[in-house]
Amino acid sequence: MKTNTMTDMETMRPSTNITAVRGSRFWKRVRKQHILLWMSVPIMLHLALFQFVPLWGWLMAFKDYNIGQSLWEAKWVGLEHFRTLLGHDDFIKALRNNFAMNTMQLLVGTLSSIGLAVVLSELRSKTFVRIVQTMTYLPHFVSMVVVANIFVMLLSPDNGLVNELLIKWGWAEEGIFFFGKATWFWVLHTIILSWKGFGWGAIIYLAAIAGIDPSLYDAAQVDGASRWQRVKYIIIPCIMPTVILLLILSIGNLMTGGFESQFLLGNVINAEYSEVISILALRLGLNEGDFSFGTAVGIFNSVVSLTLVLIVNAIARRYQANLF
Repeated sequence: MKTNTMTDMETMRPSTNITAVRGSRFWKRVRKQHILLWMSVPIMLHLALFQFVPLWGWLMAFKDYNIGQSLWEAKWVGLEHFRTLLGHDDFIKALRNNFAMNTMQLLVGTLSSIGLAVVLSELRSKTFVRIVQTMTYLPHFVSMVVVANIFVMLLSPDNGLVNELLIKWGWAEEGIFFFGKATWFWVLHTIILSWKGFGWGAIIYLAAIAGIDPSLYDAAQVDGASRWQRVKYIIIPCIMPTVILLLILSIGNLMTGGFESQFLLGNVINAEYSEVISILALRLGLNEGDFSFGTAVGIFNSVVSLTLVLIVNAIARRYQANLF
C-alpha cells in the first residue's frame, strides 16, 4: 500500500509542477506587459459600456413595449415580432436590396481596389504613384453627406453636368432624372460607393504586394515572364490570403452595411430598390413608434451577419486563410 501511495504521489507531481510553471509564466508575462494591459482598459470599458450593456434592450423584441412604459412591465409576446417581420410586405424587398447592393459594392470595390494596387505597383514613376494614391484615397475621408450631394448635383436633370454633356453630345434630348429611375439605383449606388472607397482599399493590397519576396520577381524575369505573367502567377496568388481575410471581415456588412448612403441617395420614387433593412427598422421602429418591431429587425440583422461570417470563415479554413 505504501509503495502504491508513493507511486501515485510521484505521478501527480509532474502535472502539479507543469501547472505551477505555467502559472508563473503567466504572471511574469502580466508583469512584463502591465503597461499594455492598462492601456487596453479604456478600450475594454468602451466595449462594455457601448456594445454589451445596451444588449439588455434586445429584451424589447420579445415584449409588446410602448414608449413611457417600463420594459419589465411590458407584456411578453415571444417571437411574435419576428413572425411579423418575416411576413411583412416590405421585408423581402429590403432584404433583397441589402444583399444586392452590398454584394455588388463588395465585388466591384474589391476588384477595383486590387486592380488599382496592381497598376500602381507596376508603375516606375514614384511621384506619379503618390499623386494617384492621394487623389484616389481622399474621397474616403469625405463625408457621405457631401458625396451624396455632389452626385445628386452632377446627375440632376436640371443643369446637372452629366445631363448637360449628354445633351451637348446628342446622346439625350432632355435631362434624365437618374435617381428617379428605380431600377438604376443599385448600379448608381455601387458606382458611387466604389468610387468613394476603392482608393483606400488599395492601400492594404499595396502593402501586401510590397511584402512579396523580391526573389520571385527575379526568378520570373530570368525565366522570361512578361509583366502580365508576373501579375497572374506571383502577385495575385501572394495577395490572395489578404483578399480572403478582407472578404471575411466585410461579409457581415451584407446585412448590417447600408443605411447612410441609401438614406441620402434614396427617395420616394426609388424606395422599392433603395430601402434596406436598417431604413425599414428606422421607419417602423422610430417613425411609427413600434420599438419592439424595430428591435426585432436589428436582432435579425445581427444574427444573420454573424452566421454569414462564420460560414465564410469555415469555407476559408479549407484554404488556411480563415480569420479564427
